[in-house]
Amino acid sequence: MQTVTLKATPRSEHGKGPARRLRAQGMIPSVAYGGKDDTVEVAVDAGVLRGILLSPRGRNTIIDLQVEGGGSWPVMVREYTVHPVSRKLLHIDFIRIDDTTTIEVEVPFRTTGKSKGEAEGGTLLTSLRTLPVRCLPTMIPDQITHDVSELVIDDVVKVKDLTMPESIEVLISLEHKLIVIKPPRVIEEPTEAVEGAEGAEGAEGAEGAEGAAEGGDKAEGGDKGADKS
Repeated sequence: MQTVTLKATPRSEHGKGPARRLRAQGMIPSVAYGGKDDTVEVAVDAGVLRGILLSPRGRNTIIDLQVEGGGSWPVMVREYTVHPVSRKLLHIDFIRIDDTTTIEVEVPFRTTGKSKGEAEGGTLLTSLRTLPVRCLPTMIPDQITHDVSELVIDDVVKVKDLTMPESIEVLISLEHKLIVIKPPRVIEEPTEAVEGAEGAEGAEGAEGAEGAAEGGDKAEGGDKGADKS
């Protein structure tokens, strides 16, 4: 199991004031949970922690939390808060882990290759960027991938189609559609035959209108003749 070391110092002060002072020193107030009587309040280096969160494994990194003057425990990031404007870390919670106990995590989902359907003008769509899984901490993959090279237009990939180790359980329906190759959009244009028909109808309408107008003129002339008689 590959781990990253993170040194921590115990903290006894609470409230906004002490927390503000810690952040001014480049430290982040933190809590490590691990059971009813095993909660430890510490402060950790903001720079090191940010590097862990931005690493390929991110929140799924196994951390060896070494507390000054105390013990050390394997932990993972459970949740954290950031400032809404500056995006600086404000607080972080760790959860202690056990090599023999499964945990639930989100693992990035990626496609590899370029599908045949895309080469034919189709569009590849994925429904999820991460997959919820359950496994031992030592078995957490960096990411879950699926090769789409052989997919053609209208092909669908479901969770059950993924190649996964037996030690990893995906926590969504096996029938969930992860990948779809959509066909290209077709914009229909009027054909010449239709345009010709429309032109003919227009001409006939115009001729009919002219004939009606002439008929009206003749009728008016007849009325005038009758008046003279």
